[in-house]
Amino acid sequence: MNKSEFFNHKIVLETYEWENIWWENTADSVHPRVLYVGDSISCGIRTKATAASNNELLFDGVGTSKALDNAFFYSTIHNFALQQESCAAVLFNNGLHGWHLDDGEYEFYYQKMIDFLKKEFCDIPSALVLTTDVVNEPYGYDAKRIISRNDIVCRLAENNEMPVIDLYSVSRGLADLHCDDGVHFTDEGYGKLGKALFDETKKFLCKK
Repeated sequence: MNKSEFFNHKIVLETYEWENIWWENTADSVHPRVLYVGDSISCGIRTKATAASNNELLFDGVGTSKALDNAFFYSTIHNFALQQESCAAVLFNNGLHGWHLDDGEYEFYYQKMIDFLKKEFCDIPSALVLTTDVVNEPYGYDAKRIISRNDIVCRLAENNEMPVIDLYSVSRGLADLHCDDGVHFTDEGYGKLGKALFDETKKFLCKK
């Protein structure tokens, strides 16, 4: 698929399309900021990650239902980045949306996103975050495909020399902290995921 085909193909939308933009403590111009781009799970995690850091790291966020093949995903991230005065790191997760993409297409568009992030945030370290697990076979979600997608992300991370933050393994131990929908988490569950995200992000930044 060439560039023209990539940006001009028909965009497949979900029943409900949404965006959640979040700046953490906007008056704070001292502590480093981390941009976490992800799904609804990332929206639940990011404030918990900031709290786990005792506000030493501020986790801002772009949460969205956009699939990887939605060309407007890029402008959403770009417009947010234009408004950030500083960014110490970028975290990216996308695995619970865009189920119309088969594994080959998912890998293709995920690599396109990696290329975009490297260009958009040049000289800013980036990490890929594995998608969290789902339980009790929630309608519209596929636990086996999440594993397959996470395998793809790990392969792309290795190929692109990027670190991986494994929230999937953490989520596997939180089955009793899922909400009734089998996808999202209770406040306690998000707290544990947020603590794990902060710990791994801190390690990742310390290596830079």
